Amino acid sequence: MRLAKNAAFNLCANLALALSNWLLLIVVSKFHGDHALGEVVLALSILSPLFLFASFKLRTLVICDTDNEYPVEQYFHARFIANSLILLCLPLVNLLLSEGISWQVMLIIGLYKWCDSWFELSISLRHRQQAFASASSWLLLRATVTGMVLVLSAFLGLPLLGMMLLWLLVTALFALAATLKSHKVVTEELKQSFSLLSAIFSRQRLFGALGLYRRYLTLSLALMCSSLFVYLPNLVIEHHLQIVDAGRFAATSYFLVAGSLLITSLSQAAQPKLRQLYTQQTFNKFWSLVAKLCMAGLFLGLMGVALSWLLGDWLLSLFYSQAMAAMHNEFIWIMAAAMIRYGYIFIGTGLNALKAFHIQTFIALAGTATVFIACLLWVPQAGTLGAAKAMFTATALEFMLYLAFLFLRRKQLGLGVTA
Repeated sequence: MRLAKNAAFNLCANLALALSNWLLLIVVSKFHGDHALGEVVLALSILSPLFLFASFKLRTLVICDTDNEYPVEQYFHARFIANSLILLCLPLVNLLLSEGISWQVMLIIGLYKWCDSWFELSISLRHRQQAFASASSWLLLRATVTGMVLVLSAFLGLPLLGMMLLWLLVTALFALAATLKSHKVVTEELKQSFSLLSAIFSRQRLFGALGLYRRYLTLSLALMCSSLFVYLPNLVIEHHLQIVDAGRFAATSYFLVAGSLLITSLSQAAQPKLRQLYTQQTFNKFWSLVAKLCMAGLFLGLMGVALSWLLGDWLLSLFYSQAMAAMHNEFIWIMAAAMIRYGYIFIGTGLNALKAFHIQTFIALAGTATVFIACLLWVPQAGTLGAAKAMFTATALEFMLYLAFLFLRRKQLGLGVTA
């Protein structure tokens, strides 16, 4: 019941946040045109994997570090250093990878990703403390304010850059407020020091951050590959077709991203419980919970496929524009890929609790390579439909690799153990 309650909190909060992020694409598509949508999408496609790589999946590490292996301050310091390095490299990224994207859009989205990842780490700290209601309140409030700002910007007819600056400002303010809350939690509840400014100049914290980077590099690679899985098709489409086609495909594939946030809600709520079951060596309960979560993910994915099959063209026209209805077939293939991904994502959640990170890196690399090669082969002939089929093929491969790993390592993983 507690897991269900925590999942419900997470579900509401992440759904609201996904809708507010989605609203950005909707407003850009309806009020600023397909070319502006393509610019925003491509900037996100370039910067999101970079910031995810720099995150080193500290969100999961903070939650799982119940033994206080590292002080909380160290996680925040490590993220500050890595994300700031990405920002410093932004001019080079803009020069090499962002042809067709204005530098203002690239800069705003870079600053947004910096603030967003900082806010995320503060939310993860609340999850570690089992304060899911508090964390959800933060997410809901941010989503509500963000949505109001985007709608107001559209109503006032603000230009694209004006709207995006307000979008960035909201995120920055919430990141600052969440940091102040984290300071209170760390100092008063965890009885640890938390002085980020002094830690920036601390050699001890710097070497600690480097230690984290070395230890969890493979985990960071897996996270980046998972992001590239979604964003690489946009870049290949833009290269072979047009920036408008990339924007339309990305807007369609956001249904997968939005659904993934719902699945992540269950994953985040289950993570502390799975870690507890592993610590207690109750493997039968551990894998039973993983199996139930996988079935729930598959069911939600199946509902998404049915919805895209029956109402896909109407939904695309409703959320975006009438021209988007032509992406109906792509929508079905993308949701089929989502169904498979929603099923196996909880296997990764279980492996996170076991701290079995390396196999996830291998599987993520295999899936990313597959979607990239398939896009290179199919996009020139089949266009955006080829990209959608590439995503389906890659998810099917990843699912089979996870099942093969569980079968081959079933004894080491405690599968079948009745303790």
